[in-house]
Amino acid sequence: MSFFSNFTSKKRIRAALRRLGAEPSAENYVAVAREHVVVGNLQDILRVCSEGLSLHPGNAELMRIAERARQLQLDSRIRTLRQDLTLSPRPALWRELCDVLLECGRLQHAEETAEQWWNQAGGGESTFYRARARASQFFQGCRASDGKVAWDLALEAVREMPGDSRPLEVQYDISKAAGAWAEARKVLARILEISPGHPQHEQRFRDASQRVHDSKSLRAGLAEIEATGRFADSPEANGGQSNVAIRPLLKRMGADSDVKAVIFQRGGTALVQGLHGGTADRTARAVREVGVSTRSSARRIGIGRSLEVSVEGEFGSLVIALGTMGTAACWGRSYRKPEHADALQTIVGASKAGHATGGAA
Repeated sequence: MSFFSNFTSKKRIRAALRRLGAEPSAENYVAVAREHVVVGNLQDILRVCSEGLSLHPGNAELMRIAERARQLQLDSRIRTLRQDLTLSPRPALWRELCDVLLECGRLQHAEETAEQWWNQAGGGESTFYRARARASQFFQGCRASDGKVAWDLALEAVREMPGDSRPLEVQYDISKAAGAWAEARKVLARILEISPGHPQHEQRFRDASQRVHDSKSLRAGLAEIEATGRFADSPEANGGQSNVAIRPLLKRMGADSDVKAVIFQRGGTALVQGLHGGTADRTARAVREVGVSTRSSARRIGIGRSLEVSVEGEFGSLVIALGTMGTAACWGRSYRKPEHADALQTIVGASKAGHATGGAA
């Protein structure tokens, strides 16, 4: 940046700060943060955004600017760590690089880095990070194969690091998510051998012991996660939104003259508006089967969680939303309406961020 540009930027920052001092609104905090973006001082950006969010929690623009600044800061640290590793590879640098990549959400890169570490030096620490990276991929994409690989790598790390509970924590998280409570209790017993009397671990052990009678095998639990996209320990798998709250939403959608049927499916429960008798039952089962097969196929080919299926033809349109609360569908007489799709996403508790969308035509 030239001297003149630098001077001008500092002048604009001072002016923005004076406006902020006179009125500490979210808009003025955003204005100051944007001026710091022009200069490129990441620390100042983060400081202003943090202060602004303490007064205006949840402000979308401040959160966006802060997240971008954090990503740039982490990117800079990643470059520095890679340069340092080229010059002088050592465990502390490998460990920090893996941690930063995981924090950034670059899970595949984190696993590749841990494998490079393992190939160069071996040892339980690098095996643990391979397990942790693959477990993160499992929790993001819900693929059974990722969960199994992470479990096996963690088991290998346990053998290599007998006094370290971190690989056992990976195994516990996977077994808990899969509803494999018998496995979870075994893992917790070993954790308590390493850290006897730890109150959190003792509470976990009691909870797992109370649920052993409902335990699945690890393999069956992982397969179910891949098929449904839900973890056994998630709130939606243990109740979630009530059918009573969903019924009014379905009725409002069904009142639209363009809508032929609206369906909500969760577990063994199906709510249907617009169809009756055997037709309603068959249609609800078909919607559920489409949801299960779409989720499973998306995970098997590695594109993440499917969020929506949309089919259009002479019959009109069929939109199926796949979310944490279940599966919902709207069969319209004409082509797809955005408001119908949005309403379905609300019903199933879906979020479009970070997930793949499946579609058919």
